[in-house]
Amino acid sequence: MTIEVYSKKDNKIKITFPTKKNGSAVARLIERCPPLDLNSTYHYLIQSHYFNRTCSVAFEGEKVVAFVSGFIKPVNENCLFIWQVAIDESYRGKSLGIELIEFLLDQNKDVNIIETTITKNNIASRRMFQKIVKKYETTMSEETLFDKKEDFSSEHDSEMLITIGPFKER
Repeated sequence: MTIEVYSKKDNKIKITFPTKKNGSAVARLIERCPPLDLNSTYHYLIQSHYFNRTCSVAFEGEKVVAFVSGFIKPVNENCLFIWQVAIDESYRGKSLGIELIEFLLDQNKDVNIIETTITKNNIASRRMFQKIVKKYETTMSEETLFDKKEDFSSEHDSEMLITIGPFKER
């Protein structure tokens, strides 16, 4: 079953679930979106095939212009963990990341909490998630999940666990 919507801000942009044929294009998109960590193309193929109901992709024509990856937490099926949000540079600032997340919320009706990890210096991601908090009149909390020294051997900044919700009504 294919579900697709068009962006509220740009009706040329189609939002849908990814398929395995999108995996390579998603990997190339992530590569163009520093500071996101690039995983293997195989990883994006797996996400686009096996986790596609908790991932979303945006196209302009045939071009992949944005991607959100996520999964339902195994210990809490009401929680959607957002792993990566990648927006092609020329499509940033148009709330496309929020639309991709809202698409996932619309398709996963039992979700009432979002979790994600963000480094302290990733201002764009923080702003996007703060807009979601404001729009849905909910709360956001933050705590260190993966520490720079203890978990990353000082090779990566600490990742802060951001919890948003619970959502009242959507």
